[in-house]
Amino acid sequence: MNIRVKYCGGCNPRYDRRAEIDRLKTAFQSASFVEMGDDGGPFDHVIVLCGCSAECAEHGNLHGIHGKTVMSSAEECVSLESTLRAISS
Repeated sequence: MNIRVKYCGGCNPRYDRRAEIDRLKTAFQSASFVEMGDDGGPFDHVIVLCGCSAECAEHGNLHGIHGKTVMSSAEECVSLESTLRAISS
């Protein structure tokens, strides 16, 4: 599974976006997480990880075969895990 990760600018230091991705990397060890560079893909899924509800990260050019998830909280990461499990099976 090839997953593209796009981060926002990081204006909210109270939300550790990196920790969420590290948790996903542990849960999906066979997946490839692309965090920089190639925006062309193809990607199985795209994660746009925002630090607040403004969700200001530009992501119009990013597309996943199985969709895109824009998230701004740790709670949303839990539902994302279910989505990724369905894609990987």
